[in-house]
Amino acid sequence: MKAKYFSKSEEEKMFFSALKQQVYEKLNNKAVSFGDSRFWFKGLFWTLICYLSYSLLFLDSISKINFWILYLIFQLSGLLIGFSLGHDASHNTAFKNKKENAVLHFFSFLTVGIDPLLWGLRHIRSHHLYANVEGSDIDIDKNPFLRLSPTHPWKSKHRYQAYYAPFVYMFTLLHSVFMSDWVYLFSNEYDWMKRGVSKVELYLRFIFYKIFYFSLVLVFPILYSNFSWSFIVLSYFTASAFTSMVFIIMLVGTHFFDGADYPQPEGEFLEHTWAVHQLHTSCDWNANKGWARFLSGGSNCHAAHHLFPNICHTNYSEINEIIEETARKYKQPYHHKTLFEMMFSHFVHLHKMGNP
Repeated sequence: MKAKYFSKSEEEKMFFSALKQQVYEKLNNKAVSFGDSRFWFKGLFWTLICYLSYSLLFLDSISKINFWILYLIFQLSGLLIGFSLGHDASHNTAFKNKKENAVLHFFSFLTVGIDPLLWGLRHIRSHHLYANVEGSDIDIDKNPFLRLSPTHPWKSKHRYQAYYAPFVYMFTLLHSVFMSDWVYLFSNEYDWMKRGVSKVELYLRFIFYKIFYFSLVLVFPILYSNFSWSFIVLSYFTASAFTSMVFIIMLVGTHFFDGADYPQPEGEFLEHTWAVHQLHTSCDWNANKGWARFLSGGSNCHAAHHLFPNICHTNYSEINEIIEETARKYKQPYHHKTLFEMMFSHFVHLHKMGNP
């Protein structure tokens, strides 16, 4: 990763200083940094749905279609556990104790398949610092299928990427499970991301996690359900494809949308301060809708999350309007759309990136 330096603009610093003051006054110095009753209710709700549907897979009388539906519910609700509990745990905003956060992070990612430690390291050390900066934000690294940024090289196939992108997105989670995780763990190219964490801990946690994950999603159903291994494997891949699409629908447009900034620094310097950079590169969707926050774990309030990652996501509902109003007052950008508008904007962006 290439480290960059943010601008020291006094005007932009004044914006963030004023914003922080208003946010913490609004929250009235409450214990907002850690999970509250709303946080735990939501997390336990999705956990109950996930493991109840999983337990029903082993009923003797279950039909194939019911098995597949329950398996899909198990996978989808497992993803929502990751959104509701795991994301906050990765930022140490579920518990005060870091070890407790690490345990929650591990188990809340159990049905997702992406190694939680590696994901947390790249999410915080790369994406949260340098959103949409080529060479610094891993999430915007070049890939062989889609051109997501004007900094990526153009190829003729990209003319059609707005049409074939949904098929690529169906394999996003599987790609992470079977390829990306292994690259991040074993490639020396990502040593910067793993700095400060012992290799023994990285390897042991990775091995234990993958054993837990594959036992849960494949081995136990193959051994103890009434269906063939081929049907179980088919259920796994198709449910993963649907789950991957839900994952992408809620997240991909929060940074890859028409109007997002993809900063190309001059040397080692970025144009904006860290806070204003987050506004230029993030998009909220249905930020003031309770159902959206319930499903996405606050990821729909993307500006709030990037500006205040040390605040538990159940408090974002109280600060979204402050961010919008303060941004308007200081003439800074604030992107907000409905979920449909955001996805439409994403495909407009794909179409534009498909042009030479």
